[in-house]
Amino acid sequence: MESYHIAPTIWDTLPSSVKQGITKLSPELQAVFEEEYKRKKKSKALILLLALFFPIQHFLLGKSGLGIIFFLTGGGLCLWWIVEWFLAIPRVNTYNEDLAKTIARDIKIMNS
Repeated sequence: MESYHIAPTIWDTLPSSVKQGITKLSPELQAVFEEEYKRKKKSKALILLLALFFPIQHFLLGKSGLGIIFFLTGGGLCLWWIVEWFLAIPRVNTYNEDLAKTIARDIKIMNS
């Protein structure tokens, strides 16, 4: 029987492909995944606050080129800056999902 030993608050945010892979890992490796994910994931609230008041969210999400363009255009003459208020949370979700996939893949590779 497949089971998981990940905190429900984290488990509920993971993509289904990652959940399937995690259930096949030992409890020790699941703990490694959870710790690494907690350490590297980005906070939706923090990124949203940064997008509102100090727009460096692109740099924190690994999109340095987009961040540079954002600043060079003055936030797209402030229009892009306003749009970012609505795009910040979906971008964090995508970042965290990609992070979960990468960590799960790396753990699988390291332990196969």
